[in-house]
Amino acid sequence: MKIAVVDDDPIFQFLTCKLIEKIAPGSHELLSFKDGQDALEFIRTNRTFLAVLPELILLDINMPILDGWQFLDRFKMLGATDYQPVIYIVSSSIDQADIVRSQTYAELNGYLKKPLSRQQLSELLTTNDASQKTDSL
Repeated sequence: MKIAVVDDDPIFQFLTCKLIEKIAPGSHELLSFKDGQDALEFIRTNRTFLAVLPELILLDINMPILDGWQFLDRFKMLGATDYQPVIYIVSSSIDQADIVRSQTYAELNGYLKKPLSRQQLSELLTTNDASQKTDSL
């Protein structure tokens, strides 16, 4: 499975990628983006090559250039009905307004609080690996 970590914090990116590699060595292709704009450009550029695009996106809210909410709004405008990744907000925000806002996006599969635990990430990978295999049958 291809996984994109979209976060401006290089430490979070590094630790998340290392944890994924520990949980499932060699099972996932990891992509890192420092902001929503970089991730959106990658998707826009490669949207005709679905095999290149991430199947799971871990998306931070507070980032420079294009934050998580702006990413989601612009992702919707792409109208890429043939590309529907699993997207989770992963944020250190405990603001109830962010949690409520996340529930207004049909594109989101959930809201996770940083830091991600090994158990959370393991469950997330297991659940999404199983759904990817089911979707490809």
